[in-house]
Amino acid sequence: MAIQVRTHLSLLQGYADIMEGLSPALKTQILRVMAEKTRSLGAALQPFTEQATTARPEIDDYRRVRERTRLLMSEYRLLLERLHDSVSEAHEHVNGAGETLS
Repeated sequence: MAIQVRTHLSLLQGYADIMEGLSPALKTQILRVMAEKTRSLGAALQPFTEQATTARPEIDDYRRVRERTRLLMSEYRLLLERLHDSVSEAHEHVNGAGETLS
């Protein structure tokens, strides 16, 4: 695809370069060829321009993702709290073990 686009652009640039100093009749002919090449280039790029307008997700998808994110964050907070409790218990046991040795 990139080679095709590059080729169309190079041809258009070349046609524009040779137009200088030509008669109006030859310029008209070259402009017609350039218009044809421009249509071909537009047709080659059209799938990408149409995709950009439909690339936006539906609002229901957004809502589902947002709800799932909320659930995951709730689970995360719960698990983080349990982890802190476990670490605190472990610290208490370690600190308590040192006191019994002395």
